[in-house]
Amino acid sequence: MQVISVPGGEMAYRTQGAGEPVVLVHGTPSSSHEWRYIVPALAERYRVLAPDHLGFGASSRPPDFRVYTLRWHTENLRAWLEALKLPRFHLVVHDFGGPVALPLALEQPDRIQSLTIIQSWLWDLRAPKSMGGPLMRWLYLSLNFSPRVMVPLSWGRRVPLTRELRREFLAQFPNRAARAGAFGFARSIAFERPLLDELSQRLGVLSDIPTLVVWGLADKIVRPENLARWRSALPSAAVLELPDVGHFPQLEAPDEIAPAIARHLEGSHRR
Repeated sequence: MQVISVPGGEMAYRTQGAGEPVVLVHGTPSSSHEWRYIVPALAERYRVLAPDHLGFGASSRPPDFRVYTLRWHTENLRAWLEALKLPRFHLVVHDFGGPVALPLALEQPDRIQSLTIIQSWLWDLRAPKSMGGPLMRWLYLSLNFSPRVMVPLSWGRRVPLTRELRREFLAQFPNRAARAGAFGFARSIAFERPLLDELSQRLGVLSDIPTLVVWGLADKIVRPENLARWRSALPSAAVLELPDVGHFPQLEAPDEIAPAIARHLEGSHRR
């Protein structure tokens, strides 16, 4: 792991390979480790970079959940990208990686050589305000609710969520302070609706970027109606549907996902 200083702390990231840069942006409750099967496959041809959001993985973890807004994450990711001096890159986002990274694509679409969207969104999910309330705060911070409950709920049928995988998810958030980032993301979908509404109105800006949308249809949390919204917003995007896969296609079906992303990256060169 390497580290770059950004306004919010120290941002750790994985890097492997050489060539055109590919940036993989993870979601929650996870880290760049969720790309462990994808990075080696893409690194045969590309320079692959996978950061840990602040509050996750090996990056700094400020203990105050109130700092973890979507705008804050976006500005930290912006600083990380600027430090790396990447003029153009392929962007792959999963889950909250979309609301964090896609605003930067909206600002500078010409900088994005290709886009891959995995189980992500850029609109108001209509979550109740209770998602950011006292009960959910206690569940997330005291009981490690996100990996303990949300991961099993969102997992698909293709491969089992083994005891070892469950332990791995849980171990990434060992104490209350380490869970602030996960609760910050949950809180954002309840309290940052105006931002998400504003961003969703600009999705057409992405329409000229070669885009692949990967969707696990067995995800019970981020449901298939969100795939329908991507089809509407980006009608020229290629779509890979996985009927028996849940919220983590890169872990549940890596042998299908990695080649699909590689083909998409290669195809973007021919446009």
